[in-house]
Amino acid sequence: MASKKILVIGDINIDFAIHSNRYPAEGGEAHAEQADFRLGGSGCITALYLQLLRHPTVLAANMGADVFSQFAGEHLNASGLDVSLIRNLPGEQTGFFMILVTPGGQRTMFGNRGANAVALDEDKILSRLSDFGHLHISGYSLLGNDQYEVVSQVMARAKSSGITVSLDPGVCTSEQVAERVLGLLKYVDYFLPSQDELASLVKDMEFEVKIETLLEMGCKAVVLKQGKAGGKYFEIGLSVNVPAENDPGKKIVDTTGAGDCFNAGFLSGILNAKDPGDALRLANEAASRMITSQHGIVDLIKEDKLFK
Repeated sequence: MASKKILVIGDINIDFAIHSNRYPAEGGEAHAEQADFRLGGSGCITALYLQLLRHPTVLAANMGADVFSQFAGEHLNASGLDVSLIRNLPGEQTGFFMILVTPGGQRTMFGNRGANAVALDEDKILSRLSDFGHLHISGYSLLGNDQYEVVSQVMARAKSSGITVSLDPGVCTSEQVAERVLGLLKYVDYFLPSQDELASLVKDMEFEVKIETLLEMGCKAVVLKQGKAGGKYFEIGLSVNVPAENDPGKKIVDTTGAGDCFNAGFLSGILNAKDPGDALRLANEAASRMITSQHGIVDLIKEDKLFK
C-alpha cells in the first residue's frame, strides 16, 4: 500500500443519466427506460475508486452551495474520502451533466461545469503538497486559463519534490487545448489517454510514432485506454498489452466513468509496486465493475460499506 496520501485534482458533477432505446432526431422525443441521478466528474470518480481500493485519497475540487452539492456531499462522506480540499462556493452551481445512454451502454453528454470552472486555491494546495506521494490530474482542470495556471504550478512543484504525477487528458481538453496537455508532459510519469484522446492530441502519424512522440515529450509512460479491448502500457523499450476479460454474463449498463475507474485501478497497482501488466489487469477490472453497475460509483460505495 502507498505510504502517503494521493491527491486528485478534478471536477465533481451530478450526472442525470437517461437510458433510452433510441436517440431521437433534433426536435423529437424518446421514452426513457430508466432515469437516475449519479455522482460523477472524472476526478471525483477516480478519487472515490482509489479510496474504495484503500488508498487514502484527497480530492481538490469545487461544488456550488445548492441541493446538488448536498447529494454529492452525502456520497463523498460515505466513501471515507478526505474532502478537506473541496470548496462549496456561494452563488455557483454544482457541475451538472445530462447523459443519454443508448443500447450497449454508450453515452452522449450535455453539461455545464458550474463551480468546476473556478480556479482552485493554489496556496492551500501547495501548503499541503508534502503530505502526498502521488498527484493525479483530471484534464478538465486545464480548460480555463486561471485553472491551468494553478494546476501547472502544482504539477511543477510536485515533480520537483519527487511526487509522482499522472494525467488523464479528457476528451474536451484534448480537442480544445491540446497544446496545454502536451506542454505538461514533462511533469508526468503516467499519461492516461483514451484512443480518441490520443487521436486528438497527436495527429497525422502512425500509431507507434504517436506513442514515441508523447514519450519524447517527457512522460515516463503512456497508458492507453482501449475500452472493451483493454489497455496498453508503453515506456521506452517496453510495451505491454492486457485485453479486457469481457464476461458475457454481465450486461454493460453505462460506460460513463469507466476510464476514470481504469485510472484508479492502474494507479493502485503501480503505487503498490505491481508490474505494468498486473496494473493493467486491475485497471480493466475496475472499468468492468463500473460499466456493469446499475447506478455507477454510488452502487460501488454502497457495496463497499456492506462488506467492510
